[in-house]
Amino acid sequence: MQNNTPLVSIHIPVYNEEKRIKRALDAVFSQTYKNIEVLVFDNNSSDSTVKIVKKYFPKARIFESKENLFVGPANNKAAKMTKGKYIVSVSADVVIANNFVENLVRRMEQDPKIGALQAKILHLDKNGKKTNIIDTTGFQIYKSRRLINRGHGEKDNGQYDKPEEIFSYEGAVPIWRKEAFFDCAVFGEVHDEDFMWMSDDIDLGWRMNLFGWKNFYDPEILAWHERQTTNRLSSSKKDFIKMRKNIRKDKKMLDILNYRLTLIKNDYLVSLLKSFFPFAKRELQLFLYFLLFEQYSLLAYPKIIAKIPKMAKKRKYIMKKAKKSREEMEKWFL
Repeated sequence: MQNNTPLVSIHIPVYNEEKRIKRALDAVFSQTYKNIEVLVFDNNSSDSTVKIVKKYFPKARIFESKENLFVGPANNKAAKMTKGKYIVSVSADVVIANNFVENLVRRMEQDPKIGALQAKILHLDKNGKKTNIIDTTGFQIYKSRRLINRGHGEKDNGQYDKPEEIFSYEGAVPIWRKEAFFDCAVFGEVHDEDFMWMSDDIDLGWRMNLFGWKNFYDPEILAWHERQTTNRLSSSKKDFIKMRKNIRKDKKMLDILNYRLTLIKNDYLVSLLKSFFPFAKRELQLFLYFLLFEQYSLLAYPKIIAKIPKMAKKRKYIMKKAKKSREEMEKWFL
């Protein structure tokens, strides 16, 4: 039986977000849908983040961690502290539309196989102004295993106004069915806590796909994201280099490390072998680029090797539980 007003849990993992937390929570508490609970998970901030929440948002529950757990592990723990049928993880640099929750409930209640929902996310400029430039409409993947945010940087002219199943959601403001979230746990962890940070969204989205849950995009679920860099298709080698220069060193290294661990855990071996030439070509090009221009990113490779035994155990668990066939997964590789 359909429930028109299920409880929705909104998690806001934060670390030193005093400049943006009020803006994010103003949007959360302006929702047309009222059956919500809000948990601010503070990752040991040293600024005024917690004070601001306590002063302006007394209805928000606050959990103060004694250490910075980063976003994935914070969401793992937050999900055990809240009771909603659906979970929304709102980044502090995101502003959600006032009907965001209303529309996500409508979509989720229509299809019980949707495990994760992707909003249409537009760009929020550095002054907090909403734009009609697309930030992301979800992840798209290629045979080379290149991953991009669909539509990033494009003007929104309605080209992504079709609700549809996608390969994976993106982690700026993910929406999960709680049942699906916990169904995707591996050895008790939903977000892989070996990742610490970066690529945990694609890892979980890929696993949801494998476990028979849908990642679904709904353009009527709208948000704005203040982001400077993201995965997109580069127009030239010069553009690629420019993109890389705008990304923090630690973020670049972790992205290289964790995405390859994601492949080890989730990709069917035969599928990867079928894509050997585009995959190997891209990996070789990236390695040569790192060797010439980004030597610190080479630190990812020994870390990958060191983590292979642990990832292999997780892969065995995932493949045993997988419901989607190799052929069904291969339809996503463009």
